[in-house]
Amino acid sequence: MIKKSDLDSFVEFCEPLLSGAPYPCYVMDLEGSIVFSNKAVQELTGYERNRDYQRNFFSVLEEEEIGKTIEHINTVLKGERKSLQTKIRNRSGHVIDVNILSIPVIVEGEILGICGYMISASNERIFSNSIPGNWNNIFTGIKTIDRIVMDSTKRKKAEEQLTYLAYHDPLTGLPNRRKLDHQLHKSIMEAKEKNMLVGVIYLDLDRFKYINDSLGHKVGDKVLQVIADRLKGSLRSDDMVSRQGGDEFVILLKNVSAKEDLYEAAARVNRIIAEPIRLHGHEYVLSASIGMSIFPDHGFEAEVLIQKADQAMYLAKESGVGIQPYETGMSKSLSRKLLLEQYLHKAIEKNELYLEYQPIVDVYRKQVMGLEALLRWQHPVIGPIPPGEFIQIAEESDLIIKLSNWVLETACRQRKTWVDMNLPPFYVSINVPARQINLESFLETVKDTLERYQLSANLLKIEITERTAMTNVQQTLNTIKELQDNGVDIILDDFGVGYSSISYLVQYPFNTIKIDKSFIEGLENKNQRSVCRTLVSMGRNLGMNVVAEGVEELEQFQFLCSIGCHNMQGYYFSRPTRVELIEAFFTSEQKGLQGKFK
Repeated sequence: MIKKSDLDSFVEFCEPLLSGAPYPCYVMDLEGSIVFSNKAVQELTGYERNRDYQRNFFSVLEEEEIGKTIEHINTVLKGERKSLQTKIRNRSGHVIDVNILSIPVIVEGEILGICGYMISASNERIFSNSIPGNWNNIFTGIKTIDRIVMDSTKRKKAEEQLTYLAYHDPLTGLPNRRKLDHQLHKSIMEAKEKNMLVGVIYLDLDRFKYINDSLGHKVGDKVLQVIADRLKGSLRSDDMVSRQGGDEFVILLKNVSAKEDLYEAAARVNRIIAEPIRLHGHEYVLSASIGMSIFPDHGFEAEVLIQKADQAMYLAKESGVGIQPYETGMSKSLSRKLLLEQYLHKAIEKNELYLEYQPIVDVYRKQVMGLEALLRWQHPVIGPIPPGEFIQIAEESDLIIKLSNWVLETACRQRKTWVDMNLPPFYVSINVPARQINLESFLETVKDTLERYQLSANLLKIEITERTAMTNVQQTLNTIKELQDNGVDIILDDFGVGYSSISYLVQYPFNTIKIDKSFIEGLENKNQRSVCRTLVSMGRNLGMNVVAEGVEELEQFQFLCSIGCHNMQGYYFSRPTRVELIEAFFTSEQKGLQGKFK
């Protein structure tokens, strides 16, 4: 008989059954923390038990889904079996529509928690057919765990804790964005009735990333907690400060009688942030960029007021003025580069990024041998942003690492989907910048991602440019060798553009080189043809596969065939295409490549 009297003993008792379930299964305690998840859940969400144990269930939900999920959980905690359709954001930032079936864990009449099944909505039929009808009997029929006394007070406390977690930032304890939106909307309605003003102060700590980079995230988190406490202490009882994420805070000033009150509050906040912070025997001095908006002058909706205060904050940061009220037409004053950097920070969270795939073709075998994953960004207001523009912005900041990790995760997840669809064993290649390949953690990140998606290493190839190969040569060379030892091939992209010498090239164990498209253009010129022929010959003599990029015309295709270049990529075969059209390249008729080999 099990002597423990808590949910852990239940999990321990049922773990063999839970772990062996072929569908995603997890157990959640009364406070919303995941205390167990099987491998299927970990594959779906990307969160692993040994690294993300005790993760709160609300942390993986999309913000707009939290309200109905609270209602769902509270209903289940009263003893009902209940289903729910919702959206979660996995570890890579990708949003997934899921169906959840929740069953209360009841032992001798007492509810200990919830056992849930979660599966992607795209697999709904499989989900509904795979759960045994008597499954919930397993959780209601266990008699071997000692009785747990749980009165209505304990249940009410658990419900209150769930609600608190849904509306507050776990690091600082401040209200989160969801709580701010609710309070700001309510304040606007009250201000209309009382003929009062409502102020919004949006602030961002300057150069805060240097604290994280140089001192570590634990010190950074402590600094944020100090700032949060200072801001709370500086407000009137009616006002509210919320954390928006990262080092951004928003202050809501209710029932403001004059604009001057808003300016005074902003100046007071600025002074408070500038006061030295003493931690572990060291002193740190911070500054902030502050933007302000006010109802009704700058808008009548909560979202509009926050957006305009945000714009004013970015102009304050760009101009270095410190405090900046919103002014009509200010958004036009923000440089496009600054706006894009601002929006790019949130692009992953808002699901604005996606991958397109361009086929790499073996023209002799008349088949697609691989796909290059290409990052795209569709902003809901600006529209499509050219990759050359936003990638350059990302490379000038820490965003390039975040984007590159997202591409790796997304490409591997998609390749696993194609494996499950029984498509042929083609590879997917991703472009990796110098800053990422030189990270000590990069190799482990690649290995971890392949392992989580159960992908063979030969299905992923990594492309680096000559410029990257010549950056920190020895470390890059070591990383490449380690990747290849683990089965991941490396492709040298943009070969021939002039950054590397032959002496360096022979040191690198590249399996494939891509001839830059600049050598494929203008083949009507005799000298251009000679250069292209030489590059192909050089690559083959070094024992490497050679891919010609930028093949757009029949004449280019025919010339490359004549000089023995078997592998090609370019608009002649296909433009980069959306994931849902990829199957066309692998049908028996090869609809995506019809007529291209004639």
